[in-house]
Amino acid sequence: MKYTVQSTKYIAKNFWYILPFAIIPAFFFAFSVDKEAIYCALEIFASGDLRGFHFAHLFRAVSVLNFASWQAIVFGAIGIVVLVFCVAMMLALLEKHMRIGKRTYNGLFSKLNDNILSTTGYTLLIVLIYELWSLILSALLFFFSRITIMPIAYTFLIFGFLGMHLLLIYVVGAIYLWLPCMQITGFKSLEALQYSYHLVSKVKWRILIGQIVLLLLAEFLVCTIAVFMPSEIVFILVSTALYAILIMVYCVRMEIAYFDRDNIQRADLVKYYR
Repeated sequence: MKYTVQSTKYIAKNFWYILPFAIIPAFFFAFSVDKEAIYCALEIFASGDLRGFHFAHLFRAVSVLNFASWQAIVFGAIGIVVLVFCVAMMLALLEKHMRIGKRTYNGLFSKLNDNILSTTGYTLLIVLIYELWSLILSALLFFFSRITIMPIAYTFLIFGFLGMHLLLIYVVGAIYLWLPCMQITGFKSLEALQYSYHLVSKVKWRILIGQIVLLLLAEFLVCTIAVFMPSEIVFILVSTALYAILIMVYCVRMEIAYFDRDNIQRADLVKYYR
């Protein structure tokens, strides 16, 4: 939780500087969320009979590219493309601020040329991992819903859901510092992966606990809004806000953790820098 607390403080102090890089992709991702599929899944879960679950509904409820409609696919794809550019610039801003204490936008576009390839590869890998996870999770929950004894089915469903979340966070945690390692050290991909894993291995669980708590909280809020807020506009606004928070925390914590683990002094913490 150490890095989560530090990230929260950093975001609070520099919120308006990094918000533009998170809010734009978050807006597109919000339009790709399938509110109806989420509501349908929750309704069946609360009914006491899980046999009403359909694999398609489960997948559409958790996937970014959920194939619910062509609009969802388009908005999800645009969100991924925009995310690459925004994360590349956000990390450039964060590195500049933490290295020399300046949080200006000058030079971000020139730095974009250095960051774009590594950010593209890392982002696509994370999306691939998440979509594969969504597919496996949906299949697993659907399989458990076929169990005819409902208490057993619910038990397996709940533990399967939580267990898959732990697996997702664990896999992502193994490559969590890979991107800043490539960008800051200039190492080649495999060398950076090896070095970043060495850095993250001793603090991985600190990062994972904060990450899974935040993820489950965001999912809970999305589900609550889907059930109790029929307004599509409210749902999109809340989803946008949650996505923006997740993106900011993920990137800021990644940079803070890397600076700490690699023993790089942070100039943004020195008071004479402004």
